[in-house]
Amino acid sequence: MVKISLLSSTPLWFFHLVPYKIGECFFINLLPLFIVQVVGGSITDVGKTNSLVSLAGVVAFILWGNLSDRLGCRRPFLILGYVGFALCMWRIGVADNLVQVQQFSIAAGFVMAAIIPVSTALVLDTIPEKQWSQSFGRFYLIGGWSFVLALIGGGIWQELVSDSWGTVSAMRSLFVFASGATFLSLILCLIWVQEPQQVRSNRLFSPSLLGRLSVGVIERRVLFYPSRMIYFILAPKWLNQVHQKLYSPLNLYYLCSALFFLAVQIVYLPFPIFLAEVLGATNSLIFLIIFGKALIEAFLYFPIGRFVQNHDSIRWQTLGTAVRVAVFIVFTLLAFLKPTPASLVMIGFAHLFTGLTWAVINVASTLSVASLATKGEEGMALGVYNSIIGVATMVGSLVSGYLAARFGYSVCFATGTVLTGLTVVCFWLLELIIHSHHRKVLSFR
Repeated sequence: MVKISLLSSTPLWFFHLVPYKIGECFFINLLPLFIVQVVGGSITDVGKTNSLVSLAGVVAFILWGNLSDRLGCRRPFLILGYVGFALCMWRIGVADNLVQVQQFSIAAGFVMAAIIPVSTALVLDTIPEKQWSQSFGRFYLIGGWSFVLALIGGGIWQELVSDSWGTVSAMRSLFVFASGATFLSLILCLIWVQEPQQVRSNRLFSPSLLGRLSVGVIERRVLFYPSRMIYFILAPKWLNQVHQKLYSPLNLYYLCSALFFLAVQIVYLPFPIFLAEVLGATNSLIFLIIFGKALIEAFLYFPIGRFVQNHDSIRWQTLGTAVRVAVFIVFTLLAFLKPTPASLVMIGFAHLFTGLTWAVINVASTLSVASLATKGEEGMALGVYNSIIGVATMVGSLVSGYLAARFGYSVCFATGTVLTGLTVVCFWLLELIIHSHHRKVLSFR
């Protein structure tokens, strides 16, 4: 009954994104393997490509969002995003060399940046403000489960088709499928999405959205494409946040977060290549390992998020990050040791715990930023925070590719583990500073 009620109260146009989300999932998860296995690239090439796609997305995100506001329309940008992304997916699927893959991947990052911000703006334009919190929850839930569905389908397809067509053809066909799925979203957009009667160009922050504000339910999307900021919290005046004192708690929190996402990207960028080249995992098995983590993220994100909302957010973020350290230690040890059949089982099981911690870390981060920001500037602070995620993941992509190519996966994972451990210490010290500051304020009063 709850599921039926949820579907009946969700605007139909929310679901036009589902085919595109499936294609996006294939793009994000297959691209590293495609670069290495199909066009003969290296792990360094994977890092460079990931960084350039992220950069293109961050720049385009600001462009499309502000341009949509100025012109006062939404549908043309969705159409442009779908057509551009579909064509890029098809060209990657039939690409002959690394240069072509990189060029069309960067182009895909640029055009797909028009889809999510404009879709998010449509929520604001068409849904009453009192219903924003629930609507955004459903919006991200649909996207998260579409991602999970794509991992199931992609894993099954590669398992069934690789034996008869070969791994290369199986991977190419998934990119072509991603193109077709995106064109389906285009058709559904033309049928279901109507231009809003009023376009909101003034996107004020609403406290009811805390816990719903997210760069995505699925962490892998954040690390690949960090420009997924909530549309209305990014404004041209976001640099005003820089005027704060250098050692203010909020700026210290920004630094801690930058270190965290840098460390996580260093570990996760080469992760699928490590599974294939070192542990001997098939592509379908890699999809299965990623699926397990994504399933936990999508299923537990909001329940855990509601729990974190009622507790000390920074403390829980510290605990969640500490669990990450333990998981990354397992990755590092397996990279140093000789691979065995049990290695894949162990790394798959450990990987599940990163999915469990993502809800804690992501929801706690938005709560922490909002609580540390000056009253009335919470939305701007969240915009700065997500910009920092973008920069950190881009740098992390380059560093990870270099470390893995020059020193091997074990050193790469060990570096990410040490930096994540340092992040735990930084968050813990920041918590002490904040509590000490609060005690001084109370004693002064």
